[in-house]
Amino acid sequence: MLAASSRKHIAKRAGSGAAQRSARKAQHIKEDAAMKSTERKFEFVTHEDPDTGARVTRLTPPDVTCHRNYFYQKCFTNDGTKLMFGGEFGPQPSPNWNLHLLDLPTQTAIQLTDGAGENTFGAFMSPDDRFIYFVRGDRNLIRLELATLKEEVAYVVPEGWVGYGTWVANSACTKMVGIEIAAADWFPLNTWQKFTEMFHRKPLCRLFSVDLQTGQRSVILEQRGWLGHPQYRPFDDNTVAYCHEGPHDLIDARMWFINEDGTNRRCGKAHTDGESCTHEFWVPDGSAMIYVSYNEKSPERWIYSLDPVTLENKLLTAMPQCSHLMSNHDGTLIVGDGCGKASSGDNEMLVGDPYLHLFDLRAGSGHATTRPIARHDSGWDVYKDNRQVTHPHPSFTPDEKQVLFSCDAERAKGFEPAVYLADL
Repeated sequence: MLAASSRKHIAKRAGSGAAQRSARKAQHIKEDAAMKSTERKFEFVTHEDPDTGARVTRLTPPDVTCHRNYFYQKCFTNDGTKLMFGGEFGPQPSPNWNLHLLDLPTQTAIQLTDGAGENTFGAFMSPDDRFIYFVRGDRNLIRLELATLKEEVAYVVPEGWVGYGTWVANSACTKMVGIEIAAADWFPLNTWQKFTEMFHRKPLCRLFSVDLQTGQRSVILEQRGWLGHPQYRPFDDNTVAYCHEGPHDLIDARMWFINEDGTNRRCGKAHTDGESCTHEFWVPDGSAMIYVSYNEKSPERWIYSLDPVTLENKLLTAMPQCSHLMSNHDGTLIVGDGCGKASSGDNEMLVGDPYLHLFDLRAGSGHATTRPIARHDSGWDVYKDNRQVTHPHPSFTPDEKQVLFSCDAERAKGFEPAVYLADL
């Protein structure tokens, strides 16, 4: 049974002050004390981008901090009508985000979870749209059934370890790869300074796989040195990608591959002098890995693909300064979020290029076209002890007609970071 189904939570472009918005948010939290299964009616707000003319729609309320999940994790139902997102509607004290499912045609959201310390950035929806997986409290991997909102613990991080980062399932969603860090080496990474400190600490890490039905864990690799971004190759369970994590200019070889059984560990690319490589992801059809490359000596950035078998690195196109990229299913279209020049010695994001960019590779390598889609105007700030909540992290909708992103573009109005759709 859905609680508070008649309540309205209207997201209007209002002219009220920050104090009124804060009081209104407190009232929402007080009213919605039951939280899980609460329905809230949103009101989408649409505007025309001043530079490109694109239609941009804010989906979430202006007085509640909301964000999308990490860009390569599934967040839409297969028909594109429902969107999973993270929102700070309570009941836990701020900062704390829970998961919600937004029905786009009716503009109605239902709260799925209400626990503390949920990794809403790493959460994802199963390929059959039945379940959502996420980690709670750095320890428990939760499987939530969307039809009933029933939760099961699929895996528990062992004592003495902490679950870290975004964990990724194989294509069949029968198992998942993740990273655990020794608890003795762990501290919250709520600033870019802390991010740099973790790199220099060289924490004891392990890359592991877990069977989602049995909870049985298999350690693939354990080493001292910060590991991150574990990803099964789509449709190839034998190939696992991971990275050497840390400040971009202190890493000499970020991307690595390893067989699921721990054999055949290989470096995807040794960086050239002054080069940094970031935000690698698998093309969803499994054909290649794509990543961002840039050099401290050049203002330009490049999009490369990487073959996990031959280790061939192929230049796809030059691009404006973008931080995160994501492709459509076959890699013929890519979207990126413009940013500033990377700061030295850490990964702090700087304001610069304010646009979402579309890269069309259908004419083949060397013949790509690019255009700005719309402004995201992210401030890239650490907000509420979180380094990611203002990052755009763009990706395509299932029909490839829109781009989903988060940002804090309306911060000058006192509005919270929100989730948006931009039409292509």
